[in-house]
Amino acid sequence: MPVNQPPSYRVGPDSFDTDNARLQRALDRYDEGKGLIGGDPNRRPRWLNPLPAEPAPAFRLHQSSETQLERLQIFLGSAPLEIEIGCGPGDFIINWAGQHPERHFLAFEIKLKLVNRIIKRARRQGIDNLWISDDDARYDLPRLLKPASVDVFHVLFPDPWWKPRHQARRLFVSPFVEILALLLRPDGVLRVATDVPGYGNALQKVIQTSGQFSQHRPELAEKFADAAATSRQAFCDKINRPYRFFYFTKQSLTT
Repeated sequence: MPVNQPPSYRVGPDSFDTDNARLQRALDRYDEGKGLIGGDPNRRPRWLNPLPAEPAPAFRLHQSSETQLERLQIFLGSAPLEIEIGCGPGDFIINWAGQHPERHFLAFEIKLKLVNRIIKRARRQGIDNLWISDDDARYDLPRLLKPASVDVFHVLFPDPWWKPRHQARRLFVSPFVEILALLLRPDGVLRVATDVPGYGNALQKVIQTSGQFSQHRPELAEKFADAAATSRQAFCDKINRPYRFFYFTKQSLTT
């Protein structure tokens, strides 16, 4: 693939169906890891597809050494923290981390080949404020982080998993939104993008139903005006496919 050529992506339907009964059965088993990509991380064979050797800024919650996880915890707690879930080849997060050396960044991407490329790109660019994992963020986040410890979550162009039989894998269901709300500091930002109008409607509904976030705040786009496009965003621009960004803030506690 030529340098800077955005990858080709699948374009699915704009509509979005939900089988509520099937979804509820999946939600009833959410704490068991129902819908996790790659299955329960406790069961991942340690000898298959190893991460770059420590102390590279990459981890798996159940495979990295105690020393590596201690490094990670120090990193997470020593500067304002932003997290991207599903970073793909890292076009946004590498650029954004480079623009903000005073902040720390954590990225999740389940494809190990992309994790390895991101680490190499970050090294070449001298970026040392970014860690990454190929674990499922839904499993790791509540086990890694303290409540109100995240400034910004970026969830950009998540897979809609259109088919009802795949809906257990959709990120934006109520337990996931609860995790985001728990970990965001008051007034912290949840930044979401999608090119699927039906998914945009669905994620807005589940976020608002939680009662823990503001309405969409389009004025917050200015805060991220200098952000690089994700690879999916670049693909949409190339084929003139519309997309939309949403910005929510964690509601402050009131007395």
